[in-house]
Amino acid sequence: MDKNVKFIGGLSRKTKINIFVAVFLIFILISVFTSINQISRIIRNREIITELEHQLNWERQKNIGLLAEEKSLYTEEAIELEARKQFNMTKGEETNYFVEIDETSGGTSSENIEASDYGPGFSESVYQKGELWENLRVFYNSEVKQD
Repeated sequence: MDKNVKFIGGLSRKTKINIFVAVFLIFILISVFTSINQISRIIRNREIITELEHQLNWERQKNIGLLAEEKSLYTEEAIELEARKQFNMTKGEETNYFVEIDETSGGTSSENIEASDYGPGFSESVYQKGELWENLRVFYNSEVKQD
């Protein structure tokens, strides 16, 4: 009987079909997963593009506002105001006054501090010499913290 059996291939026909179907299904699964990955990447990129477009629109609106503000600086009133602030300039018959501070007197040491060194209206009974933190507390309570 051994002479009547012919071996055409190592695998039977049914096994070959099963292997082909398995390889085909694996190919289909890989294709599906790859396309899902690409679709999710496209969606992510569209979200980023939308976010960047919103940010660009916001920046454009901000630039438009700054340009409008810059144009308003070229009016006569704005130029006059800036000249007064930055360059201490006057208009017409106005007069500028300058204050000169005479610093020819010798430097004061911490031992020579008088009550007038603290400013007008302060007496030595309020501020003590050498008591920095106490003086700061008194200053805060009397000047900064106005109830």
